Amino acid sequence: MCLFPKGANWGLEEFADKAGYDILGLDWVHEPAVARRRVGDRVVLQGNLDPNVLYGGREAIETEVKKMAEGFKVDGSPVRWIANLGHGITPGVDPDDLKWFFECVHKYSAASS
Repeated sequence: MCLFPKGANWGLEEFADKAGYDILGLDWVHEPAVARRRVGDRVVLQGNLDPNVLYGGREAIETEVKKMAEGFKVDGSPVRWIANLGHGITPGVDPDDLKWFFECVHKYSAASS
């Protein structure tokens, strides 16, 4: 089961330990590294790139995807996570920039495993 506790990041530990969820989705205001420190490897984390990054160009996309992938590690070691764009793809995103996002996710998630 997956839970997206939008605005309820304060309860990540409880959601991970007592609520029985397998996956916790993070909105883009919560740093993956902070969430990972709080829940360890007890649950899969999903998230959490701000979709507006897709308007920033390839360098910004790659920088943020790399930061996101690194943030989901535990003690420098990779654990399972799911890449996600905050609330989804917004109108006006260049399909080539979206493709670049996917390529960067593959690149940095492979580097993480």
